[in-house]
Amino acid sequence: MPYVPPHLRGGSAPPSASNSAAPPSSTQRDNRGPPSSAAFGGGFGGPSRRDSDRSSAVQNGTSNGIPRSNSSKSVAANGSSRSTLQVAPWKPSERVSAMTHEQIVETRRRLNISVEAEGEDFVTITPIESFVDMNVHAQIQQDIVHKGYDKPTPIQAQGTPVALSGRDILGCAETGSGKTAAFAIPMIQHCLESPPLRRGDGPMGLILAPTRELAQQIEREVRDFTRTSSKEVRSTIVVGGTNMGEQRGDLRSGVEIVVATPGRFIDHLRQDNTKLNRVSFVVLDEADRMLDMGFEEQIREVMRSLPEDHQTLLFSATMPVEIEALAGDYLNKPVRVKVGQVSTPAANVAQHLQKTTEAVKMDTITTLLLEENQLSEASGHAMPLTIVFVERKARCDEVAELLRLAGLRAAALHGGLSQGEREGALRDFTKGDVLVLVATDVASRGLDIKGIGHVVNLDLPKTFEDYVHRIGRTGRAGSMGRATSLYTDRDSFLVSQIKKAIADLESGNAFAFATGKAARQKEREAAQEFREKLKLGASNIVSTGAGTAVKVDDKYAFMAATENADSGKAGQADDAWDD
Repeated sequence: MPYVPPHLRGGSAPPSASNSAAPPSSTQRDNRGPPSSAAFGGGFGGPSRRDSDRSSAVQNGTSNGIPRSNSSKSVAANGSSRSTLQVAPWKPSERVSAMTHEQIVETRRRLNISVEAEGEDFVTITPIESFVDMNVHAQIQQDIVHKGYDKPTPIQAQGTPVALSGRDILGCAETGSGKTAAFAIPMIQHCLESPPLRRGDGPMGLILAPTRELAQQIEREVRDFTRTSSKEVRSTIVVGGTNMGEQRGDLRSGVEIVVATPGRFIDHLRQDNTKLNRVSFVVLDEADRMLDMGFEEQIREVMRSLPEDHQTLLFSATMPVEIEALAGDYLNKPVRVKVGQVSTPAANVAQHLQKTTEAVKMDTITTLLLEENQLSEASGHAMPLTIVFVERKARCDEVAELLRLAGLRAAALHGGLSQGEREGALRDFTKGDVLVLVATDVASRGLDIKGIGHVVNLDLPKTFEDYVHRIGRTGRAGSMGRATSLYTDRDSFLVSQIKKAIADLESGNAFAFATGKAARQKEREAAQEFREKLKLGASNIVSTGAGTAVKVDDKYAFMAATENADSGKAGQADDAWDD
């Protein structure tokens, strides 16, 4: 039996407002635990959705590929009604449909895309290298043209058709690869083809992102693609640090798409400001970062409470075991779409390691950036946008101020700033009014700022995974970038890992390493072993666990101190955005 997308099934019309569950009782709102799934929109909760959930609907005849009969009516919030038209399954253009197996394989090879589906020879959904051939809604097509998109990026070429076909996706692609459009366009198409919201309904599409800045970027992209269809597809953003009353008003008025951070969205669900009764298209973006920030329970709370029939797209820049587990619980026979090498130092980023001491770090970085600025001005060009990563909020402000005193246009970005200050710093940096952004790890993932030419690690992070995400801010979309990292003796363990990765790249072998909580635990164990060997105090060679060795001596005994022992919160010294 062929797969039937969620919005084309006839057996489960969206529940009306009258069928939604009553507001949660006081016993559900007390401090004894999370609210029941009924509080999240009509009692659609229950165990994780497995493969049988959908196949049974097809087998028993409740889903025949026609969403609803022509005679059915859908009542809008203003009391008017309109017929619910039959919607044919999505198909690409005839030219794309006529592509041979060999042509599909060659296109994927050229775009560096791999596609897998469990138990399937998945060559049926063709990568599409033209937005016109995607056969999306005319209003979306107008907005694609207005936005100036020429042709799809690799993740858009393959991910968009898979999503339009109604399949769940487990996508692996870095931030900046264009994946926002890859899931935004199908979501908007889904909303345009679905019956309109009725009074009291929740959104049709839900996008969860780890940070408010990433959520803002996604919501702007959604608005770009709904410029023409803004009356039919309304969107709002639900994040911490902003007025909850305004968000409540938008949600209760009714919006088709919600872009949110998990914590704030749960808050609105518990206050009964919105429901999950109509959610049929879900996106988890930068899922690895959300798990890294401790949002796993909130994500699972939402996913457990969704209606049975929904499509889920999960995108992650890395693929730790925790992501695999999440996908196994909540994705239905997902199509795995991977673009390029994932979780590796970018091959188009020139990486330079420079040994120094804490005493001269600031002089070194100031001299480096001033020389770069002078060379750029002498050649008639502006200095490339540069991010300087530091470990702590206070140091972030200090470094930014020192660079400004040296004559460089610099700004700070960290979680201790107000929402307006953070947005202002990002806006000025994106426009080029500020050329140097001094940031904590809040800028290492999820931010897509074009034109960053140089990343400087004034303070190296604690883990190799965080290092990879930091240097990934440059060298994007096929451009070349630079990464300069200052290190001291205390960074020996991480530096050995970086050097091994660079050596692998130079030899033509992609450096494979695991990410996520389990991998970080192994890294902590290796680091602890490294410190314990240093306690011996003898001049010898110590293995780092990364395939290389470091010569140690008594003078490095301080490295065995407990200073880095709490690396369980590696990369989160700034507590992200406190979402």
